[in-house]
Amino acid sequence: MAGSRAKGSQDGDVRPLTGIRVLAFTHYAAGPIAAQYLGSLGAEVVKIEAPTGDYQRNGIKEPTAAADAPSPYFLGLNRNQRSLSIDLKRPEAQPVIRDMISQADVILENFRPGVLERMGLCRSELIAEHPSLVYCSIAAYDPAGPSRETPGQDLIIQALSGIASLGGAADGPPIPAGAYIVDTYTASQAVIGIQAALRQRDHTGLGQWVRVDMMSCALHLLASETSYALNAKDQASRGRNGISHSHQPAPYGIYSTLDGAIAVVAYPEALPDIATALGLSDQIIPLVKGKGPWTSRDQIAGILSDRLCQLTSEDALARLASTGILLAPVRSIDQALADPAVAGELVREVEHSYGGRYRVILEPLKLSASSLVFNRPAPDLGEHTVEVLRETGIDQERIDALIAGGVIRVSSRPQDRK
Repeated sequence: MAGSRAKGSQDGDVRPLTGIRVLAFTHYAAGPIAAQYLGSLGAEVVKIEAPTGDYQRNGIKEPTAAADAPSPYFLGLNRNQRSLSIDLKRPEAQPVIRDMISQADVILENFRPGVLERMGLCRSELIAEHPSLVYCSIAAYDPAGPSRETPGQDLIIQALSGIASLGGAADGPPIPAGAYIVDTYTASQAVIGIQAALRQRDHTGLGQWVRVDMMSCALHLLASETSYALNAKDQASRGRNGISHSHQPAPYGIYSTLDGAIAVVAYPEALPDIATALGLSDQIIPLVKGKGPWTSRDQIAGILSDRLCQLTSEDALARLASTGILLAPVRSIDQALADPAVAGELVREVEHSYGGRYRVILEPLKLSASSLVFNRPAPDLGEHTVEVLRETGIDQERIDALIAGGVIRVSSRPQDRK
């Protein structure tokens, strides 16, 4: 098996995926997140990039940033990988990349179906040539399904899966999640699938094709909501006045205050205590009999909303604290990151020739016997091209010829050219 040939770590530095080699043909978000996670678990990951680089290298960044400044998105999603920049459209690249595949355990890719095939990297042929290879495809739709050629993106999948339909007030437009939740969840499913396939290979010696698609993952994200939709006779609608889930009764929701907003989570039985704390007993208590918290949820939420918007968040939280319900201020990302009890161990500072000094969020997984790896910041384009090719067995004369012919690209930063 390829893993048995891979270079291991020093004694005492063995990780869950030590000795596993991954070739990551990835770009944008879902693929890089999955590749990064595999690297954090100890795999040796090489990011294969065209000479133009992953679009996300210069994608979303501050409007005032320099034209050649890397995107914070790229810096946060591509650590624990090395960058090999090679033009797969060139015939000279084929023997190079096939030599690398022969030494790999995993291929991870999130290009549109057919893209790699047109570059001479046909999945079925590679698996036939290398039976122990685990080949993982990430796509918008099932790569073996009828919609495989249809393009997709996080917001599009949120819209088509129903996720976006659940957010926002009933009398307003749907509001999608304010984060790329489908990308991240899909990446996590890919990591699970790859590890499962590697574990099965331990038993059988054979790899397999792992397929993960964003649409299926989006529907799985809605495990509770889809079960309700599949089995309930009457479908719930979005609420008004702060109710934050179509299946929840009052007072579950987000409520504006004078200086921000608060989140309120409580069983309907707590409504009398909430009403008393806010001086609203005469308005709310008549509405909570029987199924009132469901049938009158918008009216109840409206009464709460009218009252809470007259209070500061601090005052509202203080008044409601005695009820014993779950409460929290709605914080910005900056505020959440400033809380050492929450984000202290998750934030790591990096200093590298590519990106300078910056901070990133680590993976949340914690293993008692092996901490996750963080030994490589996001790489410059082609930073490890020469290093990786040497390890593959390609001599320097041939490497120089590939550079001169424009088949491969090396980093423009002298300290990165190894």
